[in-house]
Amino acid sequence: MREPVVWVSVILVIGVMVIITVLLVRMPPATPKIFPEDRGTNFIDVSTYSPEMQENYKLFEQKCSRCHTLARPINSEFVGEEWRKYVYKMMRKAGSGLTPKTAEPIIQFLIYDSQTRKK
Repeated sequence: MREPVVWVSVILVIGVMVIITVLLVRMPPATPKIFPEDRGTNFIDVSTYSPEMQENYKLFEQKCSRCHTLARPINSEFVGEEWRKYVYKMMRKAGSGLTPKTAEPIIQFLIYDSQTRKK
């Protein structure tokens, strides 16, 4: 008497798994979130910046492009210490690769750039 109950349960579980798999396969792919800033320029000419800031820009390019286009921070309206809050928020995101040690030069660059380029 127990054997048919077991087989019916197994068949039901397999059926539910097949239905879920079919639904997941037919789901449209998630579209990445696009921000207005993403449509702007995605690089900064840092040739007139100090060598230290040019190095910080390279780190900025390397780390920040892991999660989003560089256009997003480059075209954002943050100024001064707003950058610190934003970069630390990004540091908490999984896979960002940011640590306090790497974040500080990026913050310095973003603050410098927001004072220099956006005047």
